[in-house]
Amino acid sequence: MKKNMPVPIKTEAVKEWVLDKNHLSYWLRQLRKDFELVAPLRERNDIVLKRIDRIHEIALDCPASIPSPKEFLFPQFEPMLTKGTDGISDLRDGSKRVIFGVRSCDVSAVNLLDKFYLSGIADPYYESRRKNTLFISLVCNVPDGTCFCAGLGTGPYLKTGYDIQLYDLGDRYLLQAGSKDAERLVGRHRFLMRKPSKTDHEDQYEAQASSKAMFAERISLEGARQMITDGKVADDFWQDVAERCFECGGCVYECPLCTCFSVIDRKYNAGPADEQVERSRLWDACMFKGFTGMAGGALPAEKRILRTKRWFYHKLIYYPETLGAFGCTGCGRCTITCPGKIDMASVVHRMGNEYSKG
Repeated sequence: MKKNMPVPIKTEAVKEWVLDKNHLSYWLRQLRKDFELVAPLRERNDIVLKRIDRIHEIALDCPASIPSPKEFLFPQFEPMLTKGTDGISDLRDGSKRVIFGVRSCDVSAVNLLDKFYLSGIADPYYESRRKNTLFISLVCNVPDGTCFCAGLGTGPYLKTGYDIQLYDLGDRYLLQAGSKDAERLVGRHRFLMRKPSKTDHEDQYEAQASSKAMFAERISLEGARQMITDGKVADDFWQDVAERCFECGGCVYECPLCTCFSVIDRKYNAGPADEQVERSRLWDACMFKGFTGMAGGALPAEKRILRTKRWFYHKLIYYPETLGAFGCTGCGRCTITCPGKIDMASVVHRMGNEYSKG
């Protein structure tokens, strides 16, 4: 270790400890006694994020592009209420959860989802799940080749906005508690931890510098936003992008910041005495032709170019104007998913190549 190596700047709000990796399994087992524990694991040659029954199955070495934890706050299918002979029953979920192993970009996404769902008139279903969920995130030591969070300030580590953040320092984790709930949770098992030393902070600095140096993608969403607002991006550009869209919805469903949904009512046990109605919501996609369908069969966004532009404008224009940040955290999931190669990174790259010199 080099002497006099600079260390990360700390704030008074950050509480730090060191957790030996040999104690991680025991700590998670203790947490599971009071919380539903969700973590990434390998299942049929894939990585899934689900409730953990066996601690040893957690995939600590999984890639950064694990499934988004959005589904535990805003599920793909969520029953909202039922109405029957006994009246209306509210089905909002108040289960207490700890979600372990998510990455900084997803914690950044959750912080923005909080603004979307909880500002003004709060969404009660999201609110119930969110207030009972605590995240333990892992700093990315080795980002995926499609990641570009470093240029957006949403990763590979966070300075604020997290519950518990873990730095992998080889044989130990540097644990940071960034919220009061996190401090109380850590406080229950302080006997497993020690206070960090100068060497721990030096290793943390090296991990930060090494991770940032590994990013292959350097994307400027601000540059793309400026080109659009300056009127430089012609419809011919969007038409070409739209022609490559398969309308599969993969970008929307994989994105940790897409929020579109539809509400449906279904009848069960139909009959004069036992009819029951369930109201549910499920993910939908603004990239689908029928999403904005109106009474009488009108389709305001029937043309694919309109839907394509709307998705990118929503991410690059609407989100910054209304929520103060881009509707993209640089997670790279749309790059992996999109068969037409019109993901955020690819389109912004192309936009820069065609219009930045104009």
